Amino acid sequence: MWRSVISAHQSRTQQILRLNNGFHNDMMTSLKLKPDALLRLRLCSSKTREASSYTRNHISVIQTKYQLALYNTMVKRFQTTSSSGSSARNQSTSAGISTESSSAFSNSASANMSMEFHSSFATAIQRVLLKPRRIPIPRWITPRQKTLTFSECFGHMSFVLVAASYATDDFLYLRMMAVAGSSAMLVFTYFHPHGRILWLPFQWNALFIVINTYRIGKSLYYKNIGMKLGEEMKEIKRRYFDTMDIVDFVKLIEIAQEESFEKGELMLFQGQKNPFVRLVLEGELDALRDGIKTYSLEQGNFVTEAGLHAGLLLDGTIETSCTIVATSETTTRCLRWNRTELVNLLKKENGLRRTFKAILTWDIVRKLKGQRLSITDHTVADPELWTRKRNEQTEDRYAAILQNLLTSKRSLENMQKRIRELDHYRTIHHIDDKHHAYALKKIGWSLEEYNAGKKNIIQIDRREDDISVIPSVAKSKL
Repeated sequence: MWRSVISAHQSRTQQILRLNNGFHNDMMTSLKLKPDALLRLRLCSSKTREASSYTRNHISVIQTKYQLALYNTMVKRFQTTSSSGSSARNQSTSAGISTESSSAFSNSASANMSMEFHSSFATAIQRVLLKPRRIPIPRWITPRQKTLTFSECFGHMSFVLVAASYATDDFLYLRMMAVAGSSAMLVFTYFHPHGRILWLPFQWNALFIVINTYRIGKSLYYKNIGMKLGEEMKEIKRRYFDTMDIVDFVKLIEIAQEESFEKGELMLFQGQKNPFVRLVLEGELDALRDGIKTYSLEQGNFVTEAGLHAGLLLDGTIETSCTIVATSETTTRCLRWNRTELVNLLKKENGLRRTFKAILTWDIVRKLKGQRLSITDHTVADPELWTRKRNEQTEDRYAAILQNLLTSKRSLENMQKRIRELDHYRTIHHIDDKHHAYALKKIGWSLEEYNAGKKNIIQIDRREDDISVIPSVAKSKL
């Protein structure tokens, strides 16, 4: 039955094509007498092509149905043959032949159906997106009719979302709007009103979507970790890191380690090379200069930040200007960062660096306020001695910062930038030129060497019992 239907449709198609060829010959003959016959020829030929294409499509559908019917028939025959109790050899042979035939027919049928579905689906979407739709504009505004397609709407929406992303301050919202805008641009460039796919902007927008999606996923990952923090860390975040985003706070906490000290235990001693920055989580500590208490540290205070609040990103070790000892009856707990790891994180994350500097600045204010209260409450036995020790501590801290800055290879490579940051630190802590020159002399540098960014090394050359001093200029090395 299927073969008769296919042969009938094939004969019909051949008949239509023969009629079409004869019609073309007749019309080409009549063109010599009637010039307007060209229009009729085009109309008739287009209708004939549509009919022939419809017939071909119909035949392909019938062929697919015929293949499916043949496949079902062969499967039934195989089942009947296997249950008839014939010999094992005939059974295996017929099963192999039917399996191979059925798999071949099923694969070809499924491939044809999937291709048909894909083409029909893409055509349907293209018709919906590229269909011009009339915009109801009053005639008193303009007498011309305006049309708009859904594809053009996606293009306009893309630019609107990108413009809106520039106006937001939130990092996550900006990325999300950028992804939405790029996705809308993908639709516009693939279903372009001109009928061609614009592959160049399509590929670039796909790349932007991948990058922004990765950053969004990373931010959501850190937000999820922040939601799972303990109540103590959430309280520390709320009280002392309120200006910092939860994502930056989690990044900061991830590279920190917790340590504890019992009452009377030393955290640092005066003159020690210290590679850490600490934050007090619980308990109290005292800072002692030559055995004289200069200030106290409590929850939320940073220990040995050494210029980070002024933008001095000094890595390595810095000499401690005082002794720090735990004085709380309970266990004193702290978070500890390796200074080099912390500086690398601050250099990589600009937003984290800005908020961290602001938090350190408020911490300095709290410490200064605590020192003023200790004087007004008359808890300092000898104010003059206390003031002298505080000044010595400040000078030693500044000398330790200079020592780190002038012996670090990274700092010497960006000496002018470091000098500007150091001038900012001097302004905050009221360090004049006299104290600056004194600190340089303490670490073995002169003011001229500091301004030049180089250290003069004196070499002694002994030849034939003659001693001559040969100055040579070389950069300071680690």
